[in-house]
Amino acid sequence: MANKRLFLFAGFDRDNIVDDTLIYYIQALSKLGDIIFVMDNDLPGQEIKKISKIPNVLHANATRHNEYDFGSYKRAYLWADKNNLLKKYDWVYFVNDSVYGPLNDLKPILEKLEKSGADLVGMASNCDKYTPLHVQSWFVGFTKKVFNSDFFDNFMRKITHIPNKMHLCLKYEAGLTAMIMRHGFEMKVILDAKDNDIYSNPRHTLIQGVPFIKKTAAAGICDFCFLYPHLDDDTLLTHIQAHMKRHNIELAKDNYSICYELRLFGIRLLRILSKDSKYYKVYVFGRIPVLKIIK
Repeated sequence: MANKRLFLFAGFDRDNIVDDTLIYYIQALSKLGDIIFVMDNDLPGQEIKKISKIPNVLHANATRHNEYDFGSYKRAYLWADKNNLLKKYDWVYFVNDSVYGPLNDLKPILEKLEKSGADLVGMASNCDKYTPLHVQSWFVGFTKKVFNSDFFDNFMRKITHIPNKMHLCLKYEAGLTAMIMRHGFEMKVILDAKDNDIYSNPRHTLIQGVPFIKKTAAAGICDFCFLYPHLDDDTLLTHIQAHMKRHNIELAKDNYSICYELRLFGIRLLRILSKDSKYYKVYVFGRIPVLKIIK
């Protein structure tokens, strides 16, 4: 018998719209389970209807709450709990729209993770000198032993606004993994931390079997033709191109990828591109080259 899945989906769009890449993602998930969708925006009614009419979307809400993705996960979780839904599912997934995808079939990937024996699964793990090993929260799943536990419920109900992004990551993203593993559960991901260059080399991420591209790393594709071997539907490529154009994201040239970008009120002030960790190009306003560094 196939596992029953519930996806708690967190969305945000600076222009207060439901983008075609988001619709594509929700439609793909709707073939694999039920969805509760919460967006941290005050959307017009006609925009939220784009989501609510997709099959298997149980609930769709868009109200500004300023608690970021975990605030949306909390609201989706509380709605599910209030409507006595949680005990009906084998798996609950937290998913957000910080990625483009899925580029290809997600079903065999989820089945592989769910058969692994782990109770905490996801697309990618990460760790660095500041952050302990954790499953990245843009796609993370839990068995019923986890999401029906008292410690999980207590964690979800205490989520609140944290203005500092690093503090938020440590308390909620890394904190969630740490809490679950402290209770004796194991973790399994498709792309583990030692191979995780999801922010710097999106093509490598696809080759490793993760069918998503982080939006902040999309410029590192270098050329859209590199996506064709991984695409099941060229429609998604059209949506990605339109989304990148709307957000003024340009492909890095000469196999350079973005390693740092500074924006203020959505305006790109500084952009640093790297190649093989040896060559760097520095641009102001994203377009004007000012410096080239060779290590």
